[in-house]
Amino acid sequence: MADIFQSGISGLLAAQRSLGTTSHNISNVNTEGFTRQRVEQGTRTPTATGAGFLGNGVETQTVRRIFSQQRETAVQVATSEFQRLDTLSGLAGRLDDLVADQSAGLSPALQEFFGAVQDVANDPTSSTAREALLGQGENLAARFQFLDGRFSAINADVDRQLETQVAEVNELAGAIADLNRDIVGELGRTGGQPPNDLLDERDSLIRQLNERVSARTVEQEDGSLNVYIGSGQTLVSRYEASELGVIDSPEDPQQTRIAFTGGSDNVDITDSIQGGTLGGALDFRREVLDPARDELGRIATTVAATFNDQQNLGLQFDSGSAGQLGEDFFNLGQPQVIARETNTGTGEPVVSIDTSNIGALTGDNYRLSFDGTDYTLTNLADGSSQNLGGATAQIDGLDIDASAVTAGDSFLIRPTRLGASELTVALDRPAQVAAASPLRAVEATDPNGQGTNGGTAGISDLSVRSTSGLPLSGGENPLTLTFNATGGSGSNGAWEITDGNGATVATVDYDPSTDAGGVTVDGAGSLANYGDPTFTLSGVPADGDQLIIENNTNGRGDNTNALALGNLNEESILNGGDTTYQEAYASLVGEIGSSTRQAQVNRDAQESALEQANAARESLSGVNLDEEAANLLRFQQAYQASAQAISIGRSLFDSLLAAVR
Repeated sequence: MADIFQSGISGLLAAQRSLGTTSHNISNVNTEGFTRQRVEQGTRTPTATGAGFLGNGVETQTVRRIFSQQRETAVQVATSEFQRLDTLSGLAGRLDDLVADQSAGLSPALQEFFGAVQDVANDPTSSTAREALLGQGENLAARFQFLDGRFSAINADVDRQLETQVAEVNELAGAIADLNRDIVGELGRTGGQPPNDLLDERDSLIRQLNERVSARTVEQEDGSLNVYIGSGQTLVSRYEASELGVIDSPEDPQQTRIAFTGGSDNVDITDSIQGGTLGGALDFRREVLDPARDELGRIATTVAATFNDQQNLGLQFDSGSAGQLGEDFFNLGQPQVIARETNTGTGEPVVSIDTSNIGALTGDNYRLSFDGTDYTLTNLADGSSQNLGGATAQIDGLDIDASAVTAGDSFLIRPTRLGASELTVALDRPAQVAAASPLRAVEATDPNGQGTNGGTAGISDLSVRSTSGLPLSGGENPLTLTFNATGGSGSNGAWEITDGNGATVATVDYDPSTDAGGVTVDGAGSLANYGDPTFTLSGVPADGDQLIIENNTNGRGDNTNALALGNLNEESILNGGDTTYQEAYASLVGEIGSSTRQAQVNRDAQESALEQANAARESLSGVNLDEEAANLLRFQQAYQASAQAISIGRSLFDSLLAAVR
């Protein structure tokens, strides 16, 4: 009878354990990360007899998770990428909303500023119009500062997010290391039987870790997991967790970096971090925020530099008989130069904006290094390097003087990072607006002020391109143009230009029969020494006729330079002379918008991939209540049948006892 009792009891225990496991599954149907479990059963070792082997019932071999590491890894990878794109699209969306805002963006401020310039051109004697121009200049500078301030605030938010996420990574890493210890201990105590719930908890922590940073795991022989991040740096090794920290970059103390901080030296892993919210925040800062901030600074620098240059070529209102040339309208933000933390010398390179070559200015940052022989400038945007060929150079709209740099030292150069934040208006009085041209063209007159010319020649479109030689000196009529009917090439006539001392400055061929419609004088002779003027000669002069180019005394009512200032808004200046101010800002808005849209589209696609990965995992490992309910009935019936076998065995045993009693 023993075999009946043994088999019945084994079946009873097996069914009981299966019922308990099924009940455990049902209880955890809503537990996130729970993997359903199943009792694995096998036959007991049979008993050998002369009549063959007799079975001894069933035994519970193990309780196994219905688990696929491949599907779990797919969920972890999809989670990491989704969190990266979700963070990137969220932060980029904030920046996009800022720059594209019709009221808070730069475009309205630029339009209003140049509208005020046009008002001065329309009425150059109006102090109200000049006052309004100064006010709009303040507004424009404030708008640049506001946008840069918002960029800076978003950067501060990114830094805080990095600190928070790093703290959470450290907490998760410590928890994973503790679970490794518990799991290895349980495996030892149970003879290698898996502690399923602890394994589920560890997998859940790994998924949470991947929400913050892409992590790769390798299972060890003892059942523990080693966790790696970045390019293979160890975050968890069995029972030990490394500690991450947020540090100041030795290259740029204003930028936070992520490093392992537990050892004697910090190991910077920022550039190798991928995935998760950390990867998304770093990608946003590197690919969207910093380039946008530098580009905004480039636009601000270009607007200020070009407006200053044209303002310098004009004449201030009521500036005296000789005329005072215009002063800078804006205070220009200067390039930022940051010494590497390990530098040994005290000298720094002197870097300034080359305003004469402002169109070559880029939004890229550079690293300047000196090895004792060569000065090397590396573009950090594309990685290209060039030898300066000496301590001084003019490159990409920059003047660089590295003669004070010590061998072995290195410097980060950000040409436009401060361009927007440091832009201010330099003028404080409306009369300082240089609306007039410093030169004017008039017809020669007699002592009574009557014109003496017999022809119809005249000068129009007179403007200057340099302050060299201004204001003109050398007598009342510094530059005199005298027409010689036979003095040109082929005796067809020419204008001879002399200075106030009678010295010849230039000769311009002019044939009245073919040139009466207009001849542009541009860079003739030595005119570069007299403001480098450009002008148009037209009409039919008589032999000996004279035209005078002189100082534009006081410049009252003259709007020549104001018109030139207003035209800057329509000129293609940036990107080597291909882009206007408005086009450059529109391009910035477009690039941010494109990055935002691409991140959002990729995020949505990755969300679908994550849902599919989760669905694949749940289809295998998730709890199905219908299936578990069916299992309850099945195991209940098995339990009842085993109990019935025991009952029958007892009845047979009682009958046997009664027969021999």
